[in-house]
Amino acid sequence: MTTYMIAAIDVHDVEKYETYKTQAPPLIEKHDGRYIVRGGDCDVVEGTWPAGRVVVLEFPDWGSANAFVDDPDYAPIAAIRHATTTSHIWLVEGPSDGLNADEKHGYLIANIFMTDADKYAPYAAQVPDALAPFNGSYLARGGRTRSVEGDMNLDRLVIVAFAETAQAYEFHTSDNYVPLIKIRQSASDSNVIIVAGL
Repeated sequence: MTTYMIAAIDVHDVEKYETYKTQAPPLIEKHDGRYIVRGGDCDVVEGTWPAGRVVVLEFPDWGSANAFVDDPDYAPIAAIRHATTTSHIWLVEGPSDGLNADEKHGYLIANIFMTDADKYAPYAAQVPDALAPFNGSYLARGGRTRSVEGDMNLDRLVIVAFAETAQAYEFHTSDNYVPLIKIRQSASDSNVIIVAGL
């Protein structure tokens, strides 16, 4: 199943970080990964999110994503990032429907800590209908996760893809979705961003 690497990267040394930005892509390609978000405009619309630029990579499966972050050849490249940034990196596995980020350029990304599964269930059941008018599609919805770096704890990671960020904002503020936010917030602690993709 398609797997995503989400990174929040707060750059402290822009000049030296450029070296990382030029050396990482060939290794990402080696593991069949691709950028779908690379430092696009980001807006925290609920809760909090680590500071810095947001990067999202798409890999064909869980194994490829893990092979990238664990590749010994990546270690010296990651060392450049460690020396020039504060980074938080997570992996999340997508659903089995085979959807990917083709033709998508806006994303809603959420890290949700569920506090009451029974109260959360009506929210989860109703969101797909609220998404439909905006052609939003789930790239990840609570699949297997791995915290690779950083101190942000994970519970349920969600990525929703839209044609553009405008549709993500329209969805998040729509009459059908706003009441569902209240249900989700009563049953979880939510951290949500909207970010522009490539």
